[in-house]
Amino acid sequence: MKKNSPLWRRALFAGRGLWAAAREEASFRTELLAVAAGVMLLYWLRPPLIWWGVGILLMAAVLAAELLNSAVESLADLVSPEYHPLVARAKDCGAAAVLVLSIAAVLWVALLLWQRWCAGL
Repeated sequence: MKKNSPLWRRALFAGRGLWAAAREEASFRTELLAVAAGVMLLYWLRPPLIWWGVGILLMAAVLAAELLNSAVESLADLVSPEYHPLVARAKDCGAAAVLVLSIAAVLWVALLLWQRWCAGL
């Protein structure tokens, strides 16, 4: 691949990465289902636009973190097929990044529902 490929070609590579993650990574598929549920929740509750923006950013961040985690794991497995403590730490830190963002997304949902129920009282 040439370094300065046209935008359409780089977009094809990115699409290939998304397709590979959706096909081969169970965690990514689970998170895609969670994103679909989040969008349906937003559509159902119809919160102010700021809630939509924060939710979309959180959902995209979780998916992006999972993609980066998958990339780190793939490279780590290629470079060091046997167990190595530094490789294990890299993989664990990648998984932790996904976990932190997932917890933030769950807390956002809780705040959204709490705001909705308190406004309805």
